[in-house]
Amino acid sequence: MAKISREKVEVVIAGSGIAGSTMAAELGEAGFNVLVLEAGPERKLSEMISSQIWSRRLRWAGPEVQETGDLVGAANFAMGWGTGGAGLHWYANWYRLHPDDFRVRSQYGRSLDWPISYEELRPWYDHAQVYFGVSGGKNPSAPPGASYPMPAIPISSQSAAIKRGFDAEGLTLTSNTLAVNSVPYDGRAGCILDGWCDAGCPIGALANPLVLQWPRAKRAGVKLRHNAYVTRIETDPSGSRATGVVYIDENGQENFQPADVVIAACHTIWNARLLLLSSNDKYPDGLGNSSGTLGHYFTSHALTTIHGLFKQETEPHTGVTGANTLCLDGYDKKQPAKDAFGSRAWLVAQAAKPNDLLGTALAKPELFGDALNNYLHRASSHYGNMTVLCEEDAIPENRVALDPSKRDRYGLPQARVINSLPQENVARSELAKSEGLRIFKAAGTREAWAGPRAPMHMIGGTIMGSDPTTSVTNSFGQIHEVENVFVAGASLFPTPGAINPTATLAALVFRTADFIRTNRSSLLP
Repeated sequence: MAKISREKVEVVIAGSGIAGSTMAAELGEAGFNVLVLEAGPERKLSEMISSQIWSRRLRWAGPEVQETGDLVGAANFAMGWGTGGAGLHWYANWYRLHPDDFRVRSQYGRSLDWPISYEELRPWYDHAQVYFGVSGGKNPSAPPGASYPMPAIPISSQSAAIKRGFDAEGLTLTSNTLAVNSVPYDGRAGCILDGWCDAGCPIGALANPLVLQWPRAKRAGVKLRHNAYVTRIETDPSGSRATGVVYIDENGQENFQPADVVIAACHTIWNARLLLLSSNDKYPDGLGNSSGTLGHYFTSHALTTIHGLFKQETEPHTGVTGANTLCLDGYDKKQPAKDAFGSRAWLVAQAAKPNDLLGTALAKPELFGDALNNYLHRASSHYGNMTVLCEEDAIPENRVALDPSKRDRYGLPQARVINSLPQENVARSELAKSEGLRIFKAAGTREAWAGPRAPMHMIGGTIMGSDPTTSVTNSFGQIHEVENVFVAGASLFPTPGAINPTATLAALVFRTADFIRTNRSSLLP
């Protein structure tokens, strides 16, 4: 079947999630002619139904991801499918990386350094929190920055029960910082604290692309094409400029979309896969892979959940999915113990229903029958939980690669993720688990237990750097070898810190959009 050639645009963006939609809105409002290609179907706000059965539609439904290693299993959980991508089911936890997260190699002799400092990104963090709308209070352990535009979400009954344990351990529990409206903000409603954030937020209290970026982007004339599965980036014969992207439409027809600027804004794994699939005679190992680092330095967060039943009622079904409160005490990377390394952050009191994704039933997956019924009767009113995120070192062995033995329905190699936690990070994770159980015991739980270690978030694989021989892009996400190809998203991060990545992702998008605006004359022919 012959390839269809589409009308040329100035900017084509692969992916309509938080990175892609924010970039599209920014460049559209700057006067660029922008087209976004989304692999999944159209989503509408009316489809955001507070039910785990319905919310599964928002999860990844594209090609399978092969995962190997001892820290795997996040792919389908973390990615999105359709308008807004994972931005429709994200938990809205909003944190800045700390200054030493940008200098892990320089300060601690391990992992990597970023090509920019915290201070360089700080004004973009400030801008992003106003744009998205962030609620929160002052946290003495957080990096410096402007005050949040909204007050914090109220402390929940669950947090109040758990806080006694933090107090007993000499740790500070503060209000969480969330891209959730605690009060009406920017024309969007305040949160009703019904605990269904990851099933979509139909009232718009949670900043998702359907209520924030896409209305702005469409007013600016940005076009969005659904069921458009981008398979490669094409370059001219010299390899110095991209000419556009190839995508497959819902009829299986291959299309070529010409563009002056190409932006890969897919989820982490798919940014790396797209560049690897874009190999040609000039770039036989993948576009942007002259350094040999494309796909490498994949990281995640080592997550451990702590669960308990409390004497007092905790109303666990209410609140927000992300967390009601937060503890950043001890986030600094000073060795917590011999042969252990990394930051950690406690996200406390996530809303939990009996049958939802983080629910009370799944906290005890080994129970059946009467035992499960008796447990749920207690847990529905007395359950409490918290999650610790621990840092993973960036090492080249952890990576995204193509698996020629596994093909998608179009015959293209599937992505394969290799991710194992370095031993000193394992030791840090074990220390955190022990700390969490102590906290719950000190809080007076009748029973406390820990879940298995699992990965959360997917980061790296198309890392930024100042040296083209050791990185894929520069600090603006611009591929070193091809000046009109950019990458947006957490795949750029050289290191993950120990906190959720979206605030940093957004700050980087705003910084890159400003760079593209400023350099318009040199980027467009």
